[in-house]
Amino acid sequence: MTAINGIVALVLAAGAGLAAAETVYKYERPDGKVIYSDSPVKGAKLIGKFDLVPAPSSPAVRRSEPPRRPTGADSAADRRTMALDAADARIKAADLALKDATERQQAAVEPLPGERLGNAGGRNTRLTPEYFARQRAAVAEVDAARADLDEAYRLRNEARE
Repeated sequence: MTAINGIVALVLAAGAGLAAAETVYKYERPDGKVIYSDSPVKGAKLIGKFDLVPAPSSPAVRRSEPPRRPTGADSAADRRTMALDAADARIKAADLALKDATERQQAAVEPLPGERLGNAGGRNTRLTPEYFARQRAAVAEVDAARADLDEAYRLRNEARE
């Protein structure tokens, strides 16, 4: 095989893998709740778009070998593997949600227009109660995301036992 044929084969194989990727959308509803969806959500603000790349497929089974029927131990091992994979996926999603919440909290430190009031004398300003309410909401969102991540780790640890 020449180098050009190898490069073409590699590009075609990579293109097929990318075509199978799925997209997950992250939305914020008007009530402030963050949701993840694989399709657009009406009435919600798009926050992010993530492409999920499928895991590489397992090597092909030889044609000469008959397919194996799972025994009780194999099916239990398969269920455990699936549970661990699901727990790992939940950890990744919770970690991403925590990072997003932390970034929003850091961005919320700067006062928005109308959240700063002038004092008598005109030298200094003070922040409005709305600013502090927004800060408390950002902290609560980070705390909830951190709790969700902790719960995901706890569930994975239970699946390992």
